[in-house]
Amino acid sequence: MHWLLRVTTGLKQRWQFIAGAIALCCSLTAGVACVSGSHAAQTPAAPYPHTLAQVSFAVAGDVIPHEAVKEAAKAAGPGAEGWAALFSQVADVFERADFGFVNMETPVAPAHTHGTKPFMFDALPELITALKQSGIKIVSFANNHVFDQGQPGFAETREHLREQGMLFAGSGDTAASAWQPVIVEKNGIKVGILGMTRWLNGNRNPESDTAPHVNFFPYPDDNASGAPGMDAAGVLEAVKQARAKCDFLVVSIHWGVEYAPAPKPVDVEMAHKMLDAGATVIVGHHPHVLQPVESYKTQDGRDGLIFFSLGNFLSNQAREYRLGQADKEGDPRDELIGEFSVVRKDYGVGGVKSGVKVELANVGILPVWEENNRNELGSTEKIPVIRPVLMDRVIPALQAQIAELSKAENPSAAQKQELTLANGRLKLLEYRRKLLLERTGNAFLVTPPSSKEEH
Repeated sequence: MHWLLRVTTGLKQRWQFIAGAIALCCSLTAGVACVSGSHAAQTPAAPYPHTLAQVSFAVAGDVIPHEAVKEAAKAAGPGAEGWAALFSQVADVFERADFGFVNMETPVAPAHTHGTKPFMFDALPELITALKQSGIKIVSFANNHVFDQGQPGFAETREHLREQGMLFAGSGDTAASAWQPVIVEKNGIKVGILGMTRWLNGNRNPESDTAPHVNFFPYPDDNASGAPGMDAAGVLEAVKQARAKCDFLVVSIHWGVEYAPAPKPVDVEMAHKMLDAGATVIVGHHPHVLQPVESYKTQDGRDGLIFFSLGNFLSNQAREYRLGQADKEGDPRDELIGEFSVVRKDYGVGGVKSGVKVELANVGILPVWEENNRNELGSTEKIPVIRPVLMDRVIPALQAQIAELSKAENPSAAQKQELTLANGRLKLLEYRRKLLLERTGNAFLVTPPSSKEEH
């Protein structure tokens, strides 16, 4: 009997302990729920629309290794170091973007070179290295100079690009692979880049579609050689198929008339059709001068963007231009860096837009002037300098320099010369900036990053 009583008492104590533990747990749970509910009440849900993710791009025009450009790179330092110095004043714009892009208008084919001369280019692999070091991750290799060193040079260039991990659009090991977009992905957003050229300098792709090809989209009235290429219907189909492989499509295209301040009407029409077919941004190059920047609303309601021509980025064109010459003579040194972001946005439900969409955002343009001291060589300057600089970073620096020099009550001869040069440079940049924005419009003008000091 005593044994039974002890067992009963023990069981009762255990159940009391378990019940107490359950009660305590429920109390704590309720407390947590209460705190959580209070916190939720104090933190309202993010308003719609809100950005879920984004990826950014910086794009520029033609990189052309004229002999004077090579001399400037050599003077700036050995190998890739010298080439990188030519991009040093703008590199931070590309470095802050997730993906930098330019048109590489040259083969890189030292093993198969036939030499260089006017209108026939070649470069060493150090150029690719310097582009990478300057924040460029993607290049177009679809332009009228890709065959300057023949088919072997065309193949060698692609090998060097691959060896250095540089992505390239518009060329491939076969005709079919060339028309596949380059796909880059960041923060869960897939962006495709589809490249093509409307000019080939009279050259042509191999007859076999299984051989290496550049994407050629010829102007029917200007294709004197009769070189085979894709027609407009085929290009629009390629755009549709490329868009199906990504969330957002960029088209890079080498087109238009050299030194023309406006795009060809047929290119304007084609640009609109490519955007309606699924592209959202078009990056144009080849004219060597700037052309307008256009916003375009697609038939399905998307905001599209067309850089008809970003101008040169690194070249020796208009090297002897002086302030006071005809405006057009300086055009090949007026340049743009374009910026844009691809964003994934949640619009919620019930509004004009609803659900999650991938869209264009944060469009910007940065006016650029290509410095070239050709006129001063042999007099005030001894070392050749060719480089793109950001106008809106150099102009304030010059204004500050002039203000400081103007404070001197008894300036030395050196200070007077420095002040004269600074005033001349400021006048030139302010004038070119005005002409540039008259050409492109200033709707997307943005302030450059301030981290880079002008040297």
